[in-house]
Amino acid sequence: MGRLRIVKGKIFEVVENDLHYYSEASITESASDVYAEQGGDGISHSGDPGTPPPSPTLSKCAVFFRPTKEWKGEFGFDWIRVGDSKMETDVAYNGIIGHYGDVYATKKEAKFTADPKKYNTILKDYSTFSVYKGTYYVPNMTLKVGEKATLDTIIHVGEKADKLHYAYNTDIFELTIIKKFTVAKGINYDESSLIIKCKKTFSSSETIRVIATKNKITEKVGEIKVLPNDKIKDINILMIPVKVVKMNATGAVKGNEKTIAVNAFNQAYFKANIFEKSTPIIADGFLFNLFFTTKDEKGNIVTDTSDWRSIHATLDKIFFEDKKNEAYREYYRVFMLPTSLGLNGIAEDVGNVKTVVAFANRNDSSTAHEILHAMGLYHTFDNSSPYTFKIYQTDNIMDYTHQTKNPKTKAWKSRFSTNKFQWKKINKDIK
Repeated sequence: MGRLRIVKGKIFEVVENDLHYYSEASITESASDVYAEQGGDGISHSGDPGTPPPSPTLSKCAVFFRPTKEWKGEFGFDWIRVGDSKMETDVAYNGIIGHYGDVYATKKEAKFTADPKKYNTILKDYSTFSVYKGTYYVPNMTLKVGEKATLDTIIHVGEKADKLHYAYNTDIFELTIIKKFTVAKGINYDESSLIIKCKKTFSSSETIRVIATKNKITEKVGEIKVLPNDKIKDINILMIPVKVVKMNATGAVKGNEKTIAVNAFNQAYFKANIFEKSTPIIADGFLFNLFFTTKDEKGNIVTDTSDWRSIHATLDKIFFEDKKNEAYREYYRVFMLPTSLGLNGIAEDVGNVKTVVAFANRNDSSTAHEILHAMGLYHTFDNSSPYTFKIYQTDNIMDYTHQTKNPKTKAWKSRFSTNKFQWKKINKDIK
């Protein structure tokens, strides 16, 4: 690498001790006037100049942050997955982002094709900097005032730093270091090593960084980007039980679905206000039974959808016959029905709608999933999504991973996370 220095004027170099120049090739000095050298003990123009001292080395380490295996989406954390966490579902993104063919992803004949260009595009959604391992993709976090996030740290060490420390805004965050960085050479995984608490609102992105010091030189070797939390939005959700007279059965709130919904919206800086109607609406009559009930293979009467009539419009009509319910016109309305023929739930449309149906055989995450459809999110495996992921490969709430089992425990897997591109879709204040 060359360097050209042009100075209009004089150059003075003054040092108290020795001054050495080293070059791997020739050194040429010239002057248009007098070239003069002076030395108190004489000037030597020969001899071996010796070997230049080694340049100070920067630390060869990188610190990565991951949610713990206990994380269930209580705060937002979006990162480029490489499959290095302790979480139940954590598949590297490189190879599972692409597109499906003409057959929809849920069908057995569906064919997925990975697309490196799409993978490279999602990389641009993250801030970056260089570490000795290559490019560091900075995770995006959302954290409200009063909330805490517990994280694991993964420390890659090629050469031990003299010091590693956190740098952050102490007015906004409180960090509790549960475990100091493990700095043995190689890859060190420190579980639940850090707790981050947000103390106040902030209007521009903040960072929590790890700074390494080596030979008195400092550099950034780890980082989290925390998105501004000063514009929390309310989302009002009404859970409405539906009694289907022909079945003599009524839908009801299920398991942890309220908690999962609160967490899912929390990730995109929404405050979910969930209300529940104590008195069910009554679904009965010839037309309702004709279009929205059927029999399963055992002969049991179950609820169903129709190609001829909208179950959403039908239930809304029944609900709003009571004029007192007009107060809920702008709420997201979740009509809870008894067991269906096979569906977990269904939103009226993707985006710009308020009504979803949730059947009794649904998963606890289905209600949040359907409301997110109503707010504008596609399945992560849908080609209409900004990024199309291979089905069953993520814990994203818009995936169908809950239909697969953990090979070790044989328990159904969980889905609960969302990505920044989804936060931006439903919350325009997120940049």
